[in-house]
Amino acid sequence: MEETTIHTAEVAWQELTGFPGKGEVKVLRDEGGRNARTLLIRVHPGGEITPHAHQAPVQHYLLDGEYECEGKIFGAGTYRLLPGHADVAPISTQSGATILLIYDPVV
Repeated sequence: MEETTIHTAEVAWQELTGFPGKGEVKVLRDEGGRNARTLLIRVHPGGEITPHAHQAPVQHYLLDGEYECEGKIFGAGTYRLLPGHADVAPISTQSGATILLIYDPVV
């Protein structure tokens, strides 16, 4: 693997497609297929990520804003490790949220 350096402010937000919710995305790493990915996801105020499951572990780091999941409020600076093959409950945000997602490869 080669070193990659990206200044995220220089990457344009794109419409989020192929994801269980509406928002915008900046793709920082995509190794294709079932391999590792790193994304910045921006969910707008009042937005929701619908229930879904991951085949491999996914790391969430909430950069700004806050969201609610299973009756708990998660604020900026929160780290969550979601295990593979686990169901993810709906995630909603009243104020908006920007989340760094790191997807492990599916093995």
